[in-house]
Amino acid sequence: MARVMGDQKRPTRPTPGSPCISASVLAADPAALGAEVARAESAGVDRFHVDVMDGLYVPNLALTPHHVAALRRHTSLPIDLHLEVQHPDRILETIPCQGAATIIVQLDTLQEPSLTFRQIRSAGATVGLALNPTEDLSRVRPWLPDLDMLVVRAVEPGFAGQNLRPGAFEKLTLAARMRAEAGLNFAIALDGGVTTGNAAQLVAAGADTLIAGTALFRAADMRSTVKALKASPAPAASDRTSGG
Repeated sequence: MARVMGDQKRPTRPTPGSPCISASVLAADPAALGAEVARAESAGVDRFHVDVMDGLYVPNLALTPHHVAALRRHTSLPIDLHLEVQHPDRILETIPCQGAATIIVQLDTLQEPSLTFRQIRSAGATVGLALNPTEDLSRVRPWLPDLDMLVVRAVEPGFAGQNLRPGAFEKLTLAARMRAEAGLNFAIALDGGVTTGNAAQLVAAGADTLIAGTALFRAADMRSTVKALKASPAPAASDRTSGG
């Protein structure tokens, strides 16, 4: 399948032990998103993560694909679009998603994954696929060669500030093993519950991208938090699931 890359950056696997930090703007001040994005870029994040919610797939309403174009005026970093919606194909068909580096869709919302992936590439973006905490990782195996990013969700979709579920560590390890066995190079992202207290263990388990919201935008010192997320010492096992 031909890959239409557009002018955006493909997700890359950072140097082992130094994860890519993607800032989830769902946790930012909604009245000042532009300023919040600029602040996060200045603090040293690597990417941005925009959650689109329709109130149907999840019991919450959030951002829209139009926010990608709006936020582009405030940052030069890649912006990833996460469609937490009941009908992602309708969004891709009717609303311009140009400007998104990666478009992430939920596995349990897809009727024909290969067709959805083709729509994403036609928009000039790379393909991300996300699984909820209760979904079996083996379900994504047929689609791994089509992916640029696999998103392991450590919280239920819909709201920021949730604690990380312990099963995420095992799922990350399995995802990394599946990637190695298939000889592939997609990024493995962990979404939800990321803190400075569990980042090192998440990276050790297999994550090379950490999607963090509350830990960044509600930190007293975002720059120090970004630095800690990228190089935090491994915490005690009892700290694994603490989050916010």
